[in-house]
Amino acid sequence: MTVQAGRVADAPDFMIIGAAKSGTTALFQYLEQHPDVFVSTPKEPHYFALRGKRPEFAGPGDDKTINRFAVTDPDAYRRLFAPAASHALRGEASVSYLYYPTAADAIRSELPDTKLICLLRNPVDRAFSAYNFLRTRDFEPLDSFEAALAAEPERIARNWHHMWHYASMGRYAEQLERWLALFPREQIMVRTYDDFRSAPLEVVRDTHRFLGLDERHQPSNTPSPHISGVPRSRLVSRVVTRPNRVKAQVKKLLPGESAQQIKRAIVSRNIERATLDPDVRARLVDHFAGDIARLERLVDIDLSAWTSTAAGGRAT
Repeated sequence: MTVQAGRVADAPDFMIIGAAKSGTTALFQYLEQHPDVFVSTPKEPHYFALRGKRPEFAGPGDDKTINRFAVTDPDAYRRLFAPAASHALRGEASVSYLYYPTAADAIRSELPDTKLICLLRNPVDRAFSAYNFLRTRDFEPLDSFEAALAAEPERIARNWHHMWHYASMGRYAEQLERWLALFPREQIMVRTYDDFRSAPLEVVRDTHRFLGLDERHQPSNTPSPHISGVPRSRLVSRVVTRPNRVKAQVKKLLPGESAQQIKRAIVSRNIERATLDPDVRARLVDHFAGDIARLERLVDIDLSAWTSTAAGGRAT
């Protein structure tokens, strides 16, 4: 691998900027298996969305998640990448970046040569998946997706963080337009969740090529997707999915992958998979139709499947 000229010390060479619940964690886990890649811990520091601020989001669980783990100090952010080998490409995956209006300007100002990766999912399915993701963790207080959508404007006004913005985060065209006004098109790789789900290794190879990595590398581990749905036991859900002392002790006693396997098994047994109501889907398809048409023109990708009211509907 040829190291880029003009690299900024202790800073990312690439970022997965979104969208949330679109396969970004799996792609991140595939990329970190490459011997010439170093990725940050945490995966989502949210630095360029929140830099210089003290996160004070007010949604259920925000104090246990983004308020606790976001990295907003510049020195602390640089330290995330300091352990990387000199030859390695450094990366992170804050899906807030695509959505927060100030992130593109901040990255253009500090790291104009950073390569940007964007996975996009049918915005209807993305919204429903985000809702069920928060239900699985027993953060979402409303038992109806339709009610949660109706509550979204009030939640935004009350400063609930971006994962609660179920519909708003799916307006990809207006988000990507900000990035394309600041970065050349060849610096932003855009793929769909549909392509990644049907041919993950092909998308991984495309990403390796985009980043200038050796495409012959074959990942040895297949990432497991987040499992979301309706918890059978809210207590079990809270213990298994939220940060707490029990989980911390288990992680100390078991190797990382073993702990993750146990967690996935418990979560899988504890949830019932949810299906999106057809009437709600139809209304959301209509809501997103204009933005999807703009996005098709913007990225030159056929997104006609996203306008079907018969699409998927299961939460993952």
